[in-house]
Amino acid sequence: MATKVVTFRLPDDLMEAITSQAQATGRPRTAVVVDALKQVFDVPSPKTVPTSNARLHQQQGVIGQEVASLKQQPVELRRGTTLYSNSGRQKEFESSLSSSQTLLDEVSSGQPHTPHSQERGMGVDVTQTREGVSPDLESPGSIPKEYEETLEQLSAKVEQRARMLEQVLSASVDHICMYDRLGRYTYANRAFLQSFQLERTELYGQTWQQVGLPAEAMKGFDPKLQITLATGQSIAEEISLPTVNGVRDYEYILSPIHSTDGSIEAVVYTARDITERKQAEELLRESEKNYRNLFEWAHDSIFITDSSTNILWDVNEHAARRLGYTRKQILALPPEKYSPPMEPKHREAVLRQLWQTGHVVFEHVHNCKNGRQMPIEVSSRVIEYGGQLAIQSFVRDITVRKQAEERLSLYREIVAQSKEAIAILDLQGRYVEQNPAHRSLLGYSDEELRGRIANFHLEEDGYTRLIQELIKKGSYRGEVTSHTNKGELLTLELNAVVLRNEAGKPVWYLILPRVKQASKSVDSAPVAPNT
Repeated sequence: MATKVVTFRLPDDLMEAITSQAQATGRPRTAVVVDALKQVFDVPSPKTVPTSNARLHQQQGVIGQEVASLKQQPVELRRGTTLYSNSGRQKEFESSLSSSQTLLDEVSSGQPHTPHSQERGMGVDVTQTREGVSPDLESPGSIPKEYEETLEQLSAKVEQRARMLEQVLSASVDHICMYDRLGRYTYANRAFLQSFQLERTELYGQTWQQVGLPAEAMKGFDPKLQITLATGQSIAEEISLPTVNGVRDYEYILSPIHSTDGSIEAVVYTARDITERKQAEELLRESEKNYRNLFEWAHDSIFITDSSTNILWDVNEHAARRLGYTRKQILALPPEKYSPPMEPKHREAVLRQLWQTGHVVFEHVHNCKNGRQMPIEVSSRVIEYGGQLAIQSFVRDITVRKQAEERLSLYREIVAQSKEAIAILDLQGRYVEQNPAHRSLLGYSDEELRGRIANFHLEEDGYTRLIQELIKKGSYRGEVTSHTNKGELLTLELNAVVLRNEAGKPVWYLILPRVKQASKSVDSAPVAPNT
């Protein structure tokens, strides 16, 4: 293989990388640079020449004959007796001659010619394959001027690409470094060096153990590196490392770098900081756990349904038990089995409010497994569930409330139909309600009476005795004097009791007045209301 000596001036860090690579692979630095240039510019590598002496001597005679034949062809070319008449075929011939002559030289010497590499800082000699040899050249070692210019351009391109690559890698926030076959660092970008407060001179040629990375954190990394070096398999994993910013979580990939002969000569490590993502994932898991606890242990029944199909997606245990099913059973039921369809206009109104405001409260019924129909109050809102829009409904059993409302309605009806005058006062003595008989007795409308203290029409002493007895004894029976709306003065026989709630706490006063004596009083008019 014809060669030319070219001198490159390379930065110190690049020379360190070349030297480390050469030491790791046991090859000259020149060979490392040549292989790198061939990979960049897609120059095919020559097949390896057998090193066996027997094979070399066996092939030497054959190659010598071919070279002799090739040397004869320039003579024939100049005489015009050859068929190589076009420039393309002539270039092929020149290339064949050059390659064969070089091969013969290598076979004769027993090893390929390798120029001596200069020391770091003074440059490095790079062996470059010559594309061909002109048949008009007298000396095989002379190089045409155009080849020198091509090599100079090639050198400039290599330097430019090296600078661009270094700028790109240095600008990356991800960690990027390279390990040789012995696990030593041969390159690291700025982000990696800054995270561990290292200089290139401290890192290059060292293993992670020598750099001082913690063995506990790296114990899972080393086997992965060896697998990639041995098999060429890319591996993705996670690792936690102590940095200048504290312990950080990284997601890394190990990728093999193949030499020209297909062997693995290095591994590239790229790592991205995923600490914030891991923290967010942990918060999300904790949030989901808390939500699930609330979901399962909530006193209300919770249903999550598809916003468009009404299919049940999820339900808590409380809802299933209340309806008499297991959670698995109720998830398998069609919705109409436990939730009968609403009247179309009512359903349309509910859905319209839900989509306009995002929330709606309405009443409905659920069918229990035992056949009982349970009145419910539903509070629904639109949520995102599993990446899709859903309706979350909190369902409350309002059977007790409905029963109380029914009893209250019954009591109201009884009071309204009673021939006896009945009125309700709050604990401050203000009117809350009266029945038609009481309205007829005193002549005050509901609007005139509601919210006014009873002493506006009762004599002051009588009112005071009434309230004191109710507070002290819980009941009162006696006579009081009252003014009607028309100015009449009535003597009333008054019965009153305290109404209490389930806890026994007073909430209302029930007043039952009867007329004992009526007399006209033109001199005295009803007193002004005392509110």
